Parts: sequence; structure tokens; C-alpha cells
Amino acid sequence: MSTGAGAEPEMDDGYGFDTVFNVEAFSDRTLQVEVVGRDDHAPGSGRKRRREEDKEYDGEHIDSFCTVMSTPVLRVETIYVSSAILAAKSSFFRKLFSNGMKESGQREATVRLADSEEKAFMELLRFMYMGKLTPTTEPTHLVDILMAADKFEAISCMKLCGERLIDLPMTPESAVMCLNLPCSISVPAVLTEAVMKFLAERYKEFLSTESQDELMRIPGAGIEAILRRNSFGFASEVAVYDFVLRWTCYQCPNSEEIRKFSSNILLPVVQQMHMLTNAFAMFTNAIAVDHPSGIINFTINREKCFSLFPSGSMNSLPFHCGDHVFYLSACCAMKEQLQYFYLGIQVLTYTKGAARGAIDYKFEAKRTPSLEFVTMFSRTINSDSRVAVRCKFLWSQFIADNNPFFVEDKLHLRVHVTTKPLQP
Repeated sequence: MSTGAGAEPEMDDGYGFDTVFNVEAFSDRTLQVEVVGRDDHAPGSGRKRRREEDKEYDGEHIDSFCTVMSTPVLRVETIYVSSAILAAKSSFFRKLFSNGMKESGQREATVRLADSEEKAFMELLRFMYMGKLTPTTEPTHLVDILMAADKFEAISCMKLCGERLIDLPMTPESAVMCLNLPCSISVPAVLTEAVMKFLAERYKEFLSTESQDELMRIPGAGIEAILRRNSFGFASEVAVYDFVLRWTCYQCPNSEEIRKFSSNILLPVVQQMHMLTNAFAMFTNAIAVDHPSGIINFTINREKCFSLFPSGSMNSLPFHCGDHVFYLSACCAMKEQLQYFYLGIQVLTYTKGAARGAIDYKFEAKRTPSLEFVTMFSRTINSDSRVAVRCKFLWSQFIADNNPFFVEDKLHLRVHVTTKPLQP
């Protein structure tokens, strides 16, 4: 197998050192492997890598995985190793055995592992001696070895794990497993690309698929790949929008998380990739949420704004907040008494059932040169079965070339809405 620049050379299968693995006569070092139970409730527990701690060797003791010092040792395994073989395959061991510090010249070193990580570590050691992995069809085992190889900085083993994972039949479960690896793990690029391609192909018709439960469990990177690598027509825009928001609500039950993730990550992807034909693209932070407040974001490009003259209009997708449904509408109309045209941006509110109360509205627009949102209009009204709140722009001023509210030929608006029940 070829290796990239900076990677350790791969041993040929016929010239491995499998016959001297864990043989004292051919070893100059002893690894004391302390196997401990994992404290899943401790801060920092889990699979995430802590390289900064690994690099600070405490004597000859190596706490190579995120285990808690107070966790009781379940057992100790003694393994005889050759420092030259380990150093040739692992930057971690090369630094340990040749960094000029006191422990570099000592015969014994201790490695502390969680019990769930022992099997992968032993497989990694065998790879360093033999240049190959034990054949397996279990992607979970390969992922565990990949994580161990990353922690001990064995680049060639990481590459081989990635190749083996690609060779195995990809499943939704294995794809999610690869995408859910901690961000600190250096996943081979070819593996990431294979996972993205698999998801995009499998869920090419995801808007009509019955596998909604599978889709809800796919991490954000996978959903982004599905959206970016598939094309949907104008008729599917609302369905794509609705799917993204349902997925976000499933993944991020906290309302603030929903707002940040959907507004900053996935919904702009929908706008860029699948809603270019819809000049009035409305993005919001949730749909059908039981929450008293929300932020409705929407954008109108300059060309579409001008096309509204003299009497055009357009409406947004619905936004549900508590017992209220909001629609955003943009229209051009003439003030008959004064004979001038204006652009009106209004929020139409429908109240479901017998719910009544007050609603606070605040209209904001992004302007140049600060590119910050500034308040244009605010109002509080009592809700009714249908209520409209409107913010008007004089048409002659609105279409002017020096209008500061057009940012890159787009009008960026948002409306804050807060519902308040009537006090008894």
C-alpha cells in the first residue's frame, strides 16, 4: 500500500516481525498495561482524544487514553516490546523512547487503558509488528482500532483502517459511526468522502423515503452532504425546508440550539443549493414549536423587489409559535389619497383555537456599512383571529441606488415575535 508524504512506510506482509512480538529475548522494553474501568460520568470521559495531556509524560507513566486516575485498576498485562519497532510505526512511542528525558532510558513504561479499549490497543501493537490487521467484517472493531491508531499517532495504521472500512459494505449504521467520531480524530479523507457519497446516494429520494427514523439519526455532516449532493426542484423547496427543521428539532431539542444550528449551518445550505429559484427565501429557527418567542429571518433580492411594482406581492412559508401562525408578506401598493407607491412588509398572524393574548413585534433590517441589524419598527398588539402588522418603505426611496438596506443586492430582514397570554 502506498503511503503519503510524512507517513511511516508499510511493512511488507512477508517481512513482518510477528514471530518476535511479546517475546522477551527480542525485546528491550516492557509495557505494563493497566486496564481500568471507564467512569462515563467523569468530566472528559468518553472517546475524545486529549493529545495535550499525552504529550506531557509523567515519568515513565503514560495515561494515553481519557481515563480517570482514581478509577480502580481491573488487571495489569505485561507485554514485551521492541522500542525500535514501535518507534518506527508510532510518533507517540518514538517521542517517548527517544526524547532524552529520564524515562527514555528506563526499561519499563506503563500504559493505562479503559477496558473497552484494550482489544483495539493490542491489535495496534500487532500491526506495528506484522504490518497487517486481523481480518474482520465488523466496522465497530475497525473504528476502535482507528481511534487507537490516532491516539498513538500511527499514521499507516489509520490509513489501513480507513481502507478496510471503505472495502466493507457500507451501512447507515457504519456511516453514522464514522461521522460521529470525535472532531479530534484525524479521519482519512478518502473514508469521509466514501461515507458522504454513500449517504447522498442512499437518500437521493429522501423526501419520499420511508426511512425517516434513519435520517433523523444521521449527524449534521451527513445531512449537509445529502442536501449538497442532490438537486430538488422548485416544488420540493417547502418539503426540504420542513425536513431540515424537523431534523434540527430532533437533534437539538433546546430552542437556542435549534436557532443557532438551523440559522447558521443547514438552512443557508438549503438556500444556496435548493432555493435559488425562489427569490423570497424565508428561514426561521423552528417550526411548530411550543415557545413564546422566535426570530423570523427572510431575504428578498433586489430584482425581485423591483418586479413587485406596481401591485405585486409574495408570501413566505408559515411560522408556528405556540398557538399562533405567522406569515410574512411583501407587497407594492399605492396610497391613493397622496398618489405615491410604497413597499409594505407585513406579518399576518392567525390565532389557533381560542388562545388570546398580546404579541410583541420588532422589525429589523441589515444595513451598510456596519452590516448590523437595526430596528426599523416595533409594536405590541392584542392578538385576534387575524391581525396584520405592517412596516412601510416609500417606493422612491426604497429603489434608490444609495439605499443602505441593500447588502450585496439583497434586503435582509428579520422579525422578532413574542407571544404573551392574557393576564387573568
